[in-house]
Amino acid sequence: MAAAKPKPWAFGLVNCILYQAMYQEGVGAALDDETVRRYATAMQAEPLYDRPMAEQVAALRAVLATDAPLASTFDPYEGQDPFGEAEFRGFLARLADELESRGPWPPAEEEAEERTRRGGRLRRLFSRR
Repeated sequence: MAAAKPKPWAFGLVNCILYQAMYQEGVGAALDDETVRRYATAMQAEPLYDRPMAEQVAALRAVLATDAPLASTFDPYEGQDPFGEAEFRGFLARLADELESRGPWPPAEEEAEERTRRGGRLRRLFSRR
């Protein structure tokens, strides 16, 4: 069976993960198992895309099945070593495995309602003075 062709937003999801790993971590994240677990937890708490988690995991797997370069979208900071393609792909595969291990995910409608409810609480929390 052929792998599903990734939708354009799936590459955006990968770029969000790459950007976070390269720039938000300061000198670049160590793409180790601790980072995999931390990113999986973060993606559950604050999803990068407004898509059901099962769909995001499938999107990661679909992107990984392509030959498209994934680790070279952004230039590293001066003096920062870029991630190797195999290193970053391995990280994404382990992240997809970790997310999948945390399922099964609720139906898409329930997941969307929870994101809305959680987002509403956060907006109220941050808007308090």
